[in-house]
Amino acid sequence: MSDPELRFSVLGPVRAWRGESELELGSPQQRLVLAVLLLARGRVVGHEHLLDALWGEDPPRTATSTLRTYVSRLRAVLGADAVVSAGNGYALPTGACDLAVLDELSREHSYAAALALWQGEPLAGLAGGYAHAQRTHLAERRLALLERRLAEDVEEGRHAEVVAELTVLCAEHPTRERLAGLLMLALYRSGRQAEAIGVFTDTRDLLAEQLGIDPSPDLAELHRRIITADPGLEAEPEQGGATAGQPVPRQLPADMTDFTGREPDIEQVLRALRSGNGSALVISAVAGAGGMGKTTLAVHVAHRLAPGYPDGQLFVDLQGAGPHPLAPEAVLGAFLRSLGVDVTAVSEDLGERAALYRSVLAERRVLVLLDNAASAVQVRPLLPGAAGCAVLVTSRARLAGLSGAHHLDLRAMHPDEALALLAKVVGEERVAAEREAAYDLMRACAYLPLAIRIVASRLAARPGWSLARMRDRMADERRRLAELRVDDLAVEATFALGYDQLDAANAAAFRLLSVPNAPDLSSSVAAAVLDVDEEEAEELCEALVNVHMMEPSAPGRYRHHDLLKIFARCRLEDEDDEKVRRAALDRLLGCYRGAMAAIYRMMYPGDPMFDAVRTARPEPSFADLDAGLDWGQAEEQGMLACLHQVAETPGGALHDAVSLIDMMSQIFDFESDTTGYEHAADRLVETAARAGDLAAEVYARRKRGEILYARKATEEAIEEARVVRSLSSAGDFAVDHAYAVNLLAMIAHDKRSYDEAIAMYNEAIGVWRALGHRSSEAVVLGNLALVLGEAGRGDAAVEVAELAVGITRELGGGRPNPQILYQLAVALDASGRHEEALARFVEGRKEFRRLKQYTWEGLTLRRMAETYLVTGRPDHAADHAEAALAILTEADQVWIRGKVLTVLGRALAELGRCSRARACLTEALAILGRQDLPDADDVRALLAEEPPDLPVTGATSSPRGATSA
Repeated sequence: MSDPELRFSVLGPVRAWRGESELELGSPQQRLVLAVLLLARGRVVGHEHLLDALWGEDPPRTATSTLRTYVSRLRAVLGADAVVSAGNGYALPTGACDLAVLDELSREHSYAAALALWQGEPLAGLAGGYAHAQRTHLAERRLALLERRLAEDVEEGRHAEVVAELTVLCAEHPTRERLAGLLMLALYRSGRQAEAIGVFTDTRDLLAEQLGIDPSPDLAELHRRIITADPGLEAEPEQGGATAGQPVPRQLPADMTDFTGREPDIEQVLRALRSGNGSALVISAVAGAGGMGKTTLAVHVAHRLAPGYPDGQLFVDLQGAGPHPLAPEAVLGAFLRSLGVDVTAVSEDLGERAALYRSVLAERRVLVLLDNAASAVQVRPLLPGAAGCAVLVTSRARLAGLSGAHHLDLRAMHPDEALALLAKVVGEERVAAEREAAYDLMRACAYLPLAIRIVASRLAARPGWSLARMRDRMADERRRLAELRVDDLAVEATFALGYDQLDAANAAAFRLLSVPNAPDLSSSVAAAVLDVDEEEAEELCEALVNVHMMEPSAPGRYRHHDLLKIFARCRLEDEDDEKVRRAALDRLLGCYRGAMAAIYRMMYPGDPMFDAVRTARPEPSFADLDAGLDWGQAEEQGMLACLHQVAETPGGALHDAVSLIDMMSQIFDFESDTTGYEHAADRLVETAARAGDLAAEVYARRKRGEILYARKATEEAIEEARVVRSLSSAGDFAVDHAYAVNLLAMIAHDKRSYDEAIAMYNEAIGVWRALGHRSSEAVVLGNLALVLGEAGRGDAAVEVAELAVGITRELGGGRPNPQILYQLAVALDASGRHEEALARFVEGRKEFRRLKQYTWEGLTLRRMAETYLVTGRPDHAADHAEAALAILTEADQVWIRGKVLTVLGRALAELGRCSRARACLTEALAILGRQDLPDADDVRALLAEEPPDLPVTGATSSPRGATSA
């Protein structure tokens, strides 16, 4: 079924959106797979075609499995049903693609609208012969559309307007006769007959020299008609126009000679202003934050349009961003004088001046550029009434009250556009010599056009400065705004104009919402930071969005532009007490803790581990667990950033911060990269130790040990667990002690020191029973079951695992913990009850999918593969191992991938695919050898055999004290 919310684009970088939210499509190779499917327009694309598109004639040995991985990842992002398997290939029948829109617009002869779909180079960033061929095809199609649009412009009397564009195109495509003919006709109709003849002569000579051919009969005939001044070539006369003796104002400011980029935005404005049907005034309104380049864009577009408005161009800076916007009466007086009206005899009444202004313009074609408008109220009296006129308005706030206007919200520049602008000002050579520093510098400017122009101007004035030096000067956020000034241009001053227009409530919200280091904020998190209810928080955020002091990142989510966030923090420091910032950070931490505790209780009903979490504000309410997990995943990076902020704040609530990372690690179970968790834990340990907060230090060290174990940094994890065990003896830290013992037991289990592991698991179980923590007791019982099974005591393993499952069913109202179900399945497998084990694995896998714990789903598939292998079904084993690899490709715990590759290699060997089996086992050995796991010796032995054949061994436990992999 087609997903109406899903949209795709290939006319530029390959991109996808669900609603207004852009989706992360992964690596270039993965985006190339999507591009191939999109370009097939719903048809099935065979594996061979996809492999050829990805790797050409030199695919790697793992090409097929890698392709499946890419498809699996795309399904995870786009939806399980988005990419369908059909025969020996895949198809993508869902979602709207800009190619389909292009086809429709082309059929409707809406060439300008079709051209506006291009967002740069098609399939940008994708390499290989297939991508190059498709780019060439799409580029040819764009050029053909451009020719049609230009022909339309010339035929409709806009010949003077397109001469410059045609001149550039003819230089780029000197043998394209259609373009040469259009340029000749446009020049001739502009009264430039000699130049038109010169174009023909140049084209004729070039064709003879390069291709050895003469011009086409059509081009030769056009040349004949031009040299004979054929009356039939004249353009149709335009209606209206200024009468003799009337002044023709030409008030546009100078265009920027180094104007760069913004082609999609330019096309959108041009399309809007050319869309008039002759019956109504056309208005285009461009809005954006200060420094976004609205005026520069508007002036550039106005110059391109100017030839189409022979009766003049009016311009005014309405000073809407300042404290004293111009009065419409004064502007009308200036406009009327420019149009030849003696205003000394004209009433100062706004209505009378506006009526006279409309009357004067009634029979003229005039372009009006109203820059820096304050509001629609200021603009309305300045609108002509004539359909032959056009109005281009810029403003910081979106002028929603401007009826009939075509709106464009201007955003920051694309990184490549930003780099091109820098190169135009400072020189291509300097940028090419320090390309990495140039990109860093553009990131520091947050791709804001004003900031880029200031930096570029400073560098141009200092040819001896390296780009790296300027980058280093911009590295410190506290001095960045001070660096962004030159002459009368300053980013800070531009932002201040917008900030000073805010009322007290919006200004306070603008400052406070800069406290979180999160990439963006949901309305619920914003409510906590602002200490208001969610509805009021959303109103405040939307008010800031309307004046472009914030921007929406997705429905219900908001963010500051990077430089605006720095500005907001400077204002917070200047205008608010440190207690205000600290209180906002405390509320932020409280919001995250309350939400995660609510999600934990839904995931593990009856588990009292975080029942003691209390916050000053009510906990968020989630409709169901899926809603809670979606919220948590959207906020994950914000929560990690909050942990760093708490650690950096003197007197921060360290123990509460550690409890947050504890809940996060148990809910998400390191589905994302563990690096962010490890860095946050490092900061919390350092800060707690420095502050002498022993309870927080022990807790944080315990979490750091579990995180280190998750990525199999075994020796570091052992050291951390031993420190926790030692420190816990100095205080009442029985919980931390039990967790540390459990962690040491898991590591002993990995090393196959079974007796040591069993003894430590029993020690931890004793602590949990003494404390009455039944859920934690169940977790460690499950781990004990694993080691018993691996040690050859299958029946005892099943007995212990069933005890653990019983506890979790009792606590969870009949629903077991899926990780303990997994452990029971492993125990059943170890006792020879394979079909029962498979049934439990299937049950657990469904729960892992429900909880979005995809790493655990992958681990379950790996265990199922081992069971199928033991029971003589290597085909099923290979399928399940391949599925596990597809899920686990993004897992940070690479050791898991090594174990999956081992079972896949064994399955392939039994299926007679020995070369591929050896490749899998070789890769597995490289992974497991780096992790210094005993499994590496098993794989070495397996590789030494012919054919490979090795019994399944090696159960591994996971940090939640919970479960084993």
